[in-house]
Amino acid sequence: MTDRIDLHIHSTASDGTFTPSEVAHLAYEAGLCAAALTDHDTVDGLEEFHSACKRLGIESISGVEISAKFRKEMHILGLFIDTDDEVFKNKLITLRDARKIRNEKVLSLLQKNGMDITEEDILSQKEGATLLNTGRAHIARAMVNKGYVESVDEAFTRYLKKGNSCYAERVTYSPEESIKIIKEAKGTAILAHPIYITEDYEELYALLKELKEYGLDGVECMYNSYTDKFAQMCSEICEKIGLVKSGGSDFHGKNKPSIKIGNVSTGYVPYRLLLNIKMQRGL
Repeated sequence: MTDRIDLHIHSTASDGTFTPSEVAHLAYEAGLCAAALTDHDTVDGLEEFHSACKRLGIESISGVEISAKFRKEMHILGLFIDTDDEVFKNKLITLRDARKIRNEKVLSLLQKNGMDITEEDILSQKEGATLLNTGRAHIARAMVNKGYVESVDEAFTRYLKKGNSCYAERVTYSPEESIKIIKEAKGTAILAHPIYITEDYEELYALLKELKEYGLDGVECMYNSYTDKFAQMCSEICEKIGLVKSGGSDFHGKNKPSIKIGNVSTGYVPYRLLLNIKMQRGL
């Protein structure tokens, strides 16, 4: 084991391609000493993940990734969440149901654009799949399998990203509501990959100050696609306004094959970031 960690990982409980147990084994093989499973809008994989990590001697953190309603893509991670909190679980159910509705809309749009992608094309990709626990990554994979695009990235770039012909909105909570959901479940709220929102210092600074007023605890300062300049920018803003730093790979398995578990653009995420998050929580 090393001092390497990863606080942003996905499994088959949402849009990853490895089961929670397999994710734990991959973390072990990568030499990680701690990892957080942060599936989209669900905690269904956490029990299996914790059990596997315990057997392997890896510190495991209960996580989730919530999509917030914003002018650009905004995702907020919840770390150390209380998965037994009933209000929290009901909020996730609302988001899960909205995912099914959005999937159906996207399939309809694809048909209108001449692409014969069916529900079965999505559900056949993983055991126990439904339109409640699948997403755009699975739709993109079906588009690749049927030859409409050459890669998942192309599917998003040409069709599935916001503003494109086959994009469909889904019900989400505001940033303030999303942070509140995490905080009420005793979680630490971390803004994920802010590079997808802005690379402008002043704009990011203003946004983070606003989100901190809502209860945001920290920012993902280490990620798979950051430049050194952007990583340093995030770090400086965190230090200036009093937010903790986090980091993770955003591993999705074969849905994002270029991303390896435990890897970020600056190398790896050190355990000291997790220690600082624990200190912020009073642990």
